[in-house]
Amino acid sequence: MKRSDLAVTTAVTLVILGPLLLGGGYWLVGDMVFVPHQPWKPAWLGLDGALPRAVPMDALVSLATHVVPGSVVQRLLLVGGFLAGGLGVARLVAGQRWWARAAAITLFCWNPWVYERLLMGQWAILLGYLLLPWVAGAALRLRADRRDWAPAAVVLVLSAACSWSSGLMAVGVLGVLALGRDLGGWLRVAGLGLVANLTWLVPALTADTARVSTDGVFAGFAARAESAAGTAASVLSLGGTWKTSVVPPERTSALLVLLSCLLTVAAVAGLRRAGPGRGRWLALGAAAVVLALLPTLPGGADLLDRAADPVPGLALLRDSQRLLAPLGLVLAVGAAYAATALRERIRPGTQALWSGVALLVVAPLLLLPSLAWGAAGELQRSSYPAAWDEIADRIDGGDTTVVLPWSGSYRGFDWNHRRAVLDPAPRILPGEVVVDDRVLLTDRVIAPEDPRVVAVTLALADEDPAGALRAIGVRWVLVERGMGTIEVPAGAIVLDRDGLTLVDLAAGGEVVADPGTGVGTLRRIFVVLGHGLAILLLFAGCAGILRSGSNEHHIHESHGE
Repeated sequence: MKRSDLAVTTAVTLVILGPLLLGGGYWLVGDMVFVPHQPWKPAWLGLDGALPRAVPMDALVSLATHVVPGSVVQRLLLVGGFLAGGLGVARLVAGQRWWARAAAITLFCWNPWVYERLLMGQWAILLGYLLLPWVAGAALRLRADRRDWAPAAVVLVLSAACSWSSGLMAVGVLGVLALGRDLGGWLRVAGLGLVANLTWLVPALTADTARVSTDGVFAGFAARAESAAGTAASVLSLGGTWKTSVVPPERTSALLVLLSCLLTVAAVAGLRRAGPGRGRWLALGAAAVVLALLPTLPGGADLLDRAADPVPGLALLRDSQRLLAPLGLVLAVGAAYAATALRERIRPGTQALWSGVALLVVAPLLLLPSLAWGAAGELQRSSYPAAWDEIADRIDGGDTTVVLPWSGSYRGFDWNHRRAVLDPAPRILPGEVVVDDRVLLTDRVIAPEDPRVVAVTLALADEDPAGALRAIGVRWVLVERGMGTIEVPAGAIVLDRDGLTLVDLAAGGEVVADPGTGVGTLRRIFVVLGHGLAILLLFAGCAGILRSGSNEHHIHESHGE
């Protein structure tokens, strides 16, 4: 690790995350939900029969918050992720001068895709993106020596732990950059990729309670044009998210989007100097663009909808712009080579070209100033009211809680600056917590995946909501105030403060045990086996890296170095 790379990466990290690091509390926005202490639940390993959207990351966070507070876990993950990403991409272009490596670092860590993941709260997916340089490095090592599989094993398992999309993208990057015509290489990569992703793949394939809607989801989550420059220009410059509310202000300017496309062109041109592997880098970037744009092509969304009918799990791929991540890696590598190429043109009397080199380094910052300092103040720290802990202490791990209002799973709390955030109740309260998991888009509503949502909806519409809820096994109702008028089922109010009301339905009658919450033994065995094999692969990879390092040390000693 070179000190200049560490300095540049640290500076970029501090400028982005500075407000979070200057005090206590949390960044709570979109899907980014960290809680002081996250109780352990079988769902964190995918043992509840639902789709494994945060498996096994929720399990790792739960274990971590039993050691240190969740606020510390959030900071360690975000800071560690950016440092790993910047240093990893600098390592890929280690043969270039420091300013060329700096161009790679800034473009990789500072771009619209990163901004959008932060504002959408997709922190785990962002971590998977920041691991891609290490996946690429492992791929290059594997291509040079087919026996050097250990680094690939480690980074594939870590990527899969971040999210299912991160795991798939890591396998894709490894395959494109490492595979040749050798059948053994294909089998090796396929085996590593399969075992590494078992941690989420087995729960996904054996999910027996989730109901995935495939009707119009690909069109609803397709990439969007941020400006008059069009969708293709947005995607080629690492933007184009479907969620228009998180688009950076400057990205609504067609001029700035087109200038960002010029940076893309410069980076792609720089790849011509990437040696024999330049074709692979170009293919990787092109594949990412095609996948991101596929639902926007004529008939593309309908084709994907039809493909997902027999395989509903494909609907998890609905946010195709998320799969644009490898393009960020490709462009970062190209930016380093482009800076080197421009420097080589500097001759006596043409020193002004140094400004062009400097521009390549700082262009990502100039084109996207909103990413600085917590997305220009959009991300402000928040702290949970004390009532959350008190409610968590009152609820038993075997109870079921329903959270109101029953209108989607995102909340705008006063204590969180009214920013929309995924309801923290399932992660802060023990036991089963049921929230309305419908996705409310501008022009459509994505049906719920949890079958309990339908049962609770019917119960709340009953003449006796409290009795109907007790009949399906619900003991508690948590009411989150300040978000419209809420009809609260009859019961004993146990706590009412800090905008929260906890109602005990058991005071009005017996709560019927829910017979449908159990998960089959065979499924549990498969899920646990999948996690076990992934962990074994991780340990085997770590052992292989240590053994390889020890062998290199002995070789150097034997040569008197």
